[in-house]
Amino acid sequence: MALAVKTMPDNRTGTGFGGLAITSLLGAVYVLGSLAIVAFGVPRLWATGVSPWLEPMLGSFVDVAGLIVVVLFAAGLLGSLGLTLVGGRTQPGTRAGIFTVLAGLILIGWVTVLVGRVLERTAFTNPGSQWLGLAVTLTVAAALVIWCGILMQRPRFQTSMVAFESQGWFEATSYKGSQGVKVRRATLLGILILVGTGVYTLLNHRSLESGARDWLLALPFAGGQTLKLLPDVKYTVPILLAVAGLWLAYRAVNIPVFADFLIATEAEINKVSWASRKSLIQDTIVVLVTVFLFTVFLLVVDVAWGWLLSNKYVGVLRVNTERPAQTQTVEEQDW
Repeated sequence: MALAVKTMPDNRTGTGFGGLAITSLLGAVYVLGSLAIVAFGVPRLWATGVSPWLEPMLGSFVDVAGLIVVVLFAAGLLGSLGLTLVGGRTQPGTRAGIFTVLAGLILIGWVTVLVGRVLERTAFTNPGSQWLGLAVTLTVAAALVIWCGILMQRPRFQTSMVAFESQGWFEATSYKGSQGVKVRRATLLGILILVGTGVYTLLNHRSLESGARDWLLALPFAGGQTLKLLPDVKYTVPILLAVAGLWLAYRAVNIPVFADFLIATEAEINKVSWASRKSLIQDTIVVLVTVFLFTVFLLVVDVAWGWLLSNKYVGVLRVNTERPAQTQTVEEQDW
């Protein structure tokens, strides 16, 4: 006896740490690990294993150029691997979730360091109480991480990430690329000009050369140890700003809401009936002649009313034509 079994599609999507939250957390850990490998691991291995024999043989230029090539290759390899992992069968909102978790971890780290510095300078100034201050600082960090984890378990996190990702910030594809081309290109050019002038001003004023060479973060309760956040600030900061400006300009004109506005703007501009050259010249002459005639008319009226109201028969408006007496000043002399 055959039975008909109705198959129900599995529309369940993971929520909390079983779905989007855990995927975002793993993606953030992968990005942080990749940044650590590119920024610290590869240069450290190059400095210990390659530079000692490459620099004496071929010079420092070849050594630095080789390091840059290897770093770029490692970044490209890790980036392509990450895009391959994310671009698979992942639920919507994964890329936005990874970005949000990264931003949250950075914010938690900054708040933890700030709290640790305050405790180090106020409550735990004695050398014997450094361990207690470190424990309190780590407790604050753990509390912030747990609080963020609780927020990520709520259904609102998934809906917010899906809405955030739908804006197109984490995709390289264009939105309606064949529509509104002129206005979108002009907007993109305007954003690039603003970013370019900002970077040029930063370099021209040498604002980054007055401070330290590297951006260092002083770790609390670590005996003065620091963490290098960004090396060679005067070079890396303009490069990062330029790259961020390029991506911002490209994605800004491809946000669905803003892109539809630009497309509608160009459609309205195309409906405008522009005047011909002959009509423009004639209208300009008419405007200039009208302005001149009004100027002459107002001048004549002003002079006529001034004469009429100030003569001896009417005498309403009195004009004092005499020059005021010059006041004599007496200079004090020293006797």
